[in-house]
Amino acid sequence: MSQICIYLKMPSYLRQWLIHRHGGSEPISLVRGSAESDFLKKSTTKIPEGVMPPRQQEGEIAICIPYYKCHDPRTYNYLSKNGKSCLLEMLKNDFKVDLWEYLHDIDRCGSELNGLIYQFMELRGIKEDGTSSDTIKKIYQRKRNSYKTALNRKKKKNIPT
Repeated sequence: MSQICIYLKMPSYLRQWLIHRHGGSEPISLVRGSAESDFLKKSTTKIPEGVMPPRQQEGEIAICIPYYKCHDPRTYNYLSKNGKSCLLEMLKNDFKVDLWEYLHDIDRCGSELNGLIYQFMELRGIKEDGTSSDTIKKIYQRKRNSYKTALNRKKKKNIPT
């Protein structure tokens, strides 16, 4: 396993979720063959001349660069700002999928949404820091509204005029 890492700044809830999802400790070792792992394989490059190797800063999470024979992280260990942004978006999307899969069926049963959010957080290793539950609730509400809008459009499209 590679111990050469990239460092990514992300919101607290996402950081805790990612650590919990990948074994509970840092640095994170991505699942070989996952979209994120493949992205790192394709996106890491040699460190440009004049650029110092990055060190982990406050609030950043360490993610191990996966080892491949043809793409050794000792050589290919630089991820650009744009690459970090893309990786962060991939991780946010994974979080949204996990949240949606957990909540969308239960929410239709009329359960209290706040209680369901706290249950999701407990199961996913996310501790409340004063904003995590509100942030997660807002993410879910936006996703649910988007889903309902898509359903309504589909229903209107199928109504004969």
